[in-house]
Amino acid sequence: MSGFLDRMVEPITPELIAALEQRGFEAEAFLALDLGAGHSTKHRGALAIPYREGGRIVGLTVHQADTFMALERHVDQPLIYNADVLAQDDLHDQPLIITDTPDACWAALIAGLRRSVAVPATRTGLRDLIDRYADKLESVREVIICTHGDEAGDTLREDLASALGRGRCRWVKYPKGCFNLAQALRQHREKGVQETIKRAQWYATPGIYSMSELPDPPPNPALDCGMIGLKEHYRLRRGDLCVVSGVPGAGKSSIVNEITCRMGEKHGWRTVFASFEQRPKPDHRRALRTFHSKKLEIYMSSAEKAAADAWIDERFRFLVPDEDTEASLEWLLETMAVAVNRFGAQICVIDPWNELEHIRSKEMTQTEYTGWAIRALKRFARKYRVHLIVVAHPAKLSRNKDGKYPQPTLYDIADSAHWANKPDVGVLLWREGPQSGLPTKIIVAKSRYHTEIGRPGTIEGIWNESTGRYTITDDGTMQGAR
Repeated sequence: MSGFLDRMVEPITPELIAALEQRGFEAEAFLALDLGAGHSTKHRGALAIPYREGGRIVGLTVHQADTFMALERHVDQPLIYNADVLAQDDLHDQPLIITDTPDACWAALIAGLRRSVAVPATRTGLRDLIDRYADKLESVREVIICTHGDEAGDTLREDLASALGRGRCRWVKYPKGCFNLAQALRQHREKGVQETIKRAQWYATPGIYSMSELPDPPPNPALDCGMIGLKEHYRLRRGDLCVVSGVPGAGKSSIVNEITCRMGEKHGWRTVFASFEQRPKPDHRRALRTFHSKKLEIYMSSAEKAAADAWIDERFRFLVPDEDTEASLEWLLETMAVAVNRFGAQICVIDPWNELEHIRSKEMTQTEYTGWAIRALKRFARKYRVHLIVVAHPAKLSRNKDGKYPQPTLYDIADSAHWANKPDVGVLLWREGPQSGLPTKIIVAKSRYHTEIGRPGTIEGIWNESTGRYTITDDGTMQGAR
C-alpha cells in the first residue's frame, strides 16, 4: 500500500504554504517539521497528509487547505498520526501530547513539544486503536489530552482517559476564544501552546478533589424518545440505569424495542441488545422490520425488507453467546464493553435479567449478589456513557379472584428490593390479560432526578402489532389518542 500512497503525494506547493500560513503555520517552521505533507495528486489544491510508521507511509488523508475539511481517507485500520515518536528513546521522559487532528499536532510540534501525536476524532474504534499501539503506549508515564473543545472532543477526552488510565492523564483548558492547539498557535503563537500545556491539570485522585480539579463533563441532555406523553416521565440520558418490569405478557420487550427504535430514528442513537428470550433472527428482525416499515413482515415487499435490514445494521448490534459460552454477568459486561466501543452505541439492553447465568459464591446471599450486580451495571453505564435498560421479571404473582394479576410494584421484581432502590428509572407495564389488544398502563414508578429526566407518572396505550408501536390512548392528561 505504501507505494500506492507515495504516488498520491506531490511536493508541497507555494499555494498550500500560503493557505497554511493563513491558518497560523509559518512556512519555515512548518517545513522544518519534515512530516511529508504535500499536494494531493487527486484533489487540485488540497493537502495530502501521510501517516508514517517506521518511515513507511501506511495511511493518507486529504484535506482542504483553507478549512482543513477532510476530503478523502486511505486508512485500512485505526492509526495514530506521527506514531514514530512513540518509539523515540530520547523522548521517553517527555509527556505524550495527544491531539485529535493533524493540524493540532503540528501546533504542538512547532511549539517544541516533540512527543506529540494525533488520534482520529471519533470514539468509534478507539479501543482497537489503543490495543494496536499498546506496547508503545504502556511505558508512557504522562499523557496530556488535547482534544477539540466541543461536545465530541470532551467525549473523546473522557474515552481516552478511561482507555489509557486516568492516573497518568492530564487535560487542558484552551485560551479564551480557542478550541484546540492549532487555534492557540494562530492567536498566541508558540507561547500560547506552551502555556496551554504547562497549565494542564491532572485528573482528580479518586475520592479526593477540589471542584476546580474536575474537568467539565461532556453535555449529557435527557432526550425525549418521541412516544406521546412519555417525555414528562421518562427522558433517556446516557449513564443512567433503567429497570423495566411487569406481569407476564404485558409487553415489556415490546416497549423496549419501540423506545430503542424511536431513539434511533429521532436522535441517531445506536443500541446493543443482549436478549436471552428473543433470537436476533427471526424474532428481533421481525419486530424491528415492522417498526421501520410500519407494517407486518408478511406484507413487506423485498425492497421494504432490504431498506429495513440496512437500517437495522446501521442502528443495532446483538450479543449472542455460542453454545459453549456461559452467559454470566462477567461475560455480558466484557462483551457489551467491546460492542459499545466498536459500534459507538448509546443504549444497551439486557432482556431479561433472569435468564443470565448468575454465578455467586456460597458466602453471598441472593440479595447481596443482586445489590453487587446492580452496582456493577451502574458503573458500566457511567463508564461507557450508555443508557442501560434491564428487563427483569417479577417474582411469581398470585392472581386475584377474577384470575387477573394485580398491578405490580418495583418491589415485586424477583430476587431483591434493590431493583426498587438502586436504578435511576423504574418502568412497570400492566394490562388485565396477555392479549395485546387490551389497554396497557405504562407506569414510570421511579425517576431519581425529576427536573432532569422526568417525574413519576402513567400513560396508557394499546399495542399495535401491525406497526410495532403503542397507540397512546391516555397521555397522562386524559387528552386521548393522537
